Amino acid sequence: MRRIIVTKLDGSLITAEEENGRITGLFLEPAGTKSLVGRIYVGQVRRIVKNIRAAFVEMGQGMMCFYPLEEWERYPLPGAKQRVLKEGDGLVFQIGKDAVKTKAPVGTTSLTFTGQYLVLMTGKTGIFFSSKIKDEARKQELREILSERAEGRFPFGLIVRTNGATAPREALLSEFEELFLEASRVFSLWETRTAGTLLYEPEPAFLSEIFNNRTESLLEVVTDDRKIYELVEKKETALQKENETLRLPDLRLYEDSYPLSKLYSLETALSRALSEKVWLKSGGSLVIEPTEALVSIDVNTGKFEGKKNLEETFLKINLEAAAEIAVQLRLRNLSGIILVDFIDMEEEDHKEQLLKAFGSALQKDSVKVNLLGFTRLNLVELTRKKVRKPLHELVTGENGTKRTKKQGNNTDIFKNPLAFLREKC
Repeated sequence: MRRIIVTKLDGSLITAEEENGRITGLFLEPAGTKSLVGRIYVGQVRRIVKNIRAAFVEMGQGMMCFYPLEEWERYPLPGAKQRVLKEGDGLVFQIGKDAVKTKAPVGTTSLTFTGQYLVLMTGKTGIFFSSKIKDEARKQELREILSERAEGRFPFGLIVRTNGATAPREALLSEFEELFLEASRVFSLWETRTAGTLLYEPEPAFLSEIFNNRTESLLEVVTDDRKIYELVEKKETALQKENETLRLPDLRLYEDSYPLSKLYSLETALSRALSEKVWLKSGGSLVIEPTEALVSIDVNTGKFEGKKNLEETFLKINLEAAAEIAVQLRLRNLSGIILVDFIDMEEEDHKEQLLKAFGSALQKDSVKVNLLGFTRLNLVELTRKKVRKPLHELVTGENGTKRTKKQGNNTDIFKNPLAFLREKC
């Protein structure tokens, strides 16, 4: 079973997931910073750059958002009177990616409103399902329930989340109405508001971490912050009101004098999650290197001393590595294209066994992962959907891990992440 810990660590809010006595997930919100992802603003097109097919949209206080023109072509807003976007036009858009280095935030007009069971989105029509919902009969039942309620409304699409598969009809329809009313409110306001007006803000990130698609296995939420405790309690009360059969985790306010972060060794967990090398119990190791283009993971035999033949030795290390990589992807929140250089094996059945075990380990991830198999270069390729910045970017503000020292000092992020955070903040 799993536990979520929410506390402060040197001024930063940290949300940690513990599973079977081990920290398997970390989300950090450094002091003084807040993600813009999910916010919906009224904007005004200030400049269109035709050679890169993009617009720069003002989002208030002199801040600009990068907006690809193909977004307007693919996801025109409900009621939009024109197909060609011009300078001076107003529009409502959602932040899809935070600013990185000198790059502006990226906006989209495919707006999403996320609930516990459903996601309402503009720009697409139809009813879609989480890839983890396999029961075709249940899908058809849900499709009929939601189609009937959605009939005659403005064009939008619905995604049924994993939690929605077992939700009662009343809870689904109640949430649908809430999401539809929120979307309707946004669209009724945007044409009468000035550039920079915030129309919608998603719930705090730590709540999303708690109430994701794995609530059925979540045993407890513990925090030492009374405000956070009250927000989680309020969310649980609202969910229980919608669905009395919903199983929710126990909520505990930690009031002991011994720091909660030390009780669960969060500083050590953070330091290890930022390290390039991960040791395996067998003596083998992983070397994890995120770059702007992809994430490379190298599996090494290291100190392993097998007594069997080499092929069996390599299979054993690879199987252990596959299980550990699945954990590290969640822990570090690595996404995009991921290439794994497992130790080369000659026997095809060993390769098949490795892929099967790797696939099973990846299924525990609440984020969508596609395991594509071996490439022609004998690397294992997979992709993982990006839902937020990876851990190393949250700490450093950088895209890659090669820049390990802050300019002007000798603080190494891998050796002392908290000291790095103090200097950064």
